[in-house]
Amino acid sequence: MREQPDELLAQLHAFGGPLHAEATPDDPRPPLESDIASARHMPATQDGRVFVARDADDAIAGVSWCTTESLPGWDHLLRTRIEVLPALRRRGLGSLLLRRSADYAGERGLRVLTGWARENVPSGGAFARRFGAEPAMRSEENRLDLRACDRDLVRRWIADGPVRAPGYRLIFVAGPTPPELAQQAAAVLNIMNTAPREGLDIGDVEITTDVLADYERAAEAAGKTRWAYYAQAPDGRFVGLTDIQIDPLVPDRVWVGDTAVDPAHRGRGIGKWLKAAITERLLVEQPGIRWVQTYNAGSNDAMLAINRQLGFRTAFADVAWQVPVPRLLAMLAGELSGTGDAGRIDR
Repeated sequence: MREQPDELLAQLHAFGGPLHAEATPDDPRPPLESDIASARHMPATQDGRVFVARDADDAIAGVSWCTTESLPGWDHLLRTRIEVLPALRRRGLGSLLLRRSADYAGERGLRVLTGWARENVPSGGAFARRFGAEPAMRSEENRLDLRACDRDLVRRWIADGPVRAPGYRLIFVAGPTPPELAQQAAAVLNIMNTAPREGLDIGDVEITTDVLADYERAAEAAGKTRWAYYAQAPDGRFVGLTDIQIDPLVPDRVWVGDTAVDPAHRGRGIGKWLKAAITERLLVEQPGIRWVQTYNAGSNDAMLAINRQLGFRTAFADVAWQVPVPRLLAMLAGELSGTGDAGRIDR
């Protein structure tokens, strides 16, 4: 996907306008420059393919975005996002795009195909179910409006941090992780393996210093900045973190990456301390940012409780669907046999 020409990326960006309006009508769209930067600077562990369906006038009518991840635990998956313009649905384009995606998964030896469908666009879930996919996880996109944030609560959580967790301290890092912290920073990210997965067919992922450095290089090359707070225990080990990504091309919001506390160190208010510290820093150093956006598994009660106390509210909910690739190929063979071509598919 990194090698797609700018002209195609511009066409894909324009194609996405009606879909963005359908799914998130009140949100500003990231500009084309942000899309191009993200496509050009994917992490080295990620790869994939884009299948494009065009109509008789050569206009884009549908797209399948296919992404693979080479890390063990995820390296058996093909993550897909299939989109068809609302006015052109129920003509077989989605089925053809899904078939190309499933064939690609088969060629790569991948055994599971996954995709997300937003609950406020029910056609996505109906499409997934039609081809034998099963719901595997419900996720909420939660948002904090910094203009309405309870600053007294934020300051209280910060003050309570060292009281409830004596001997612990927070370490802030902006941008690439310093070499002397890299081993600890990579290791603490693996606490995310304790987060709920519900029915998703994924395994533990090992984040190493090389993987962390790769992610950071990709983000930096795309013009994005990572902020992170780490919780350090009295013995010097990192036992918790929270991080966000700042994109100057989308100046009104930031995205939370990971927030986690080692199970052995929970119950001390460390999660609240971390969340409050990074919120306070945003309020002071990034006054132009209004929204903090995060995704949480619907079953992650502990994290949801902290976020809701802080003021996060659910904006949307998504469902992850998954299906074994052999089963999907068999279903598609029956679905598409004898059908005519509903459009031209490029890759």
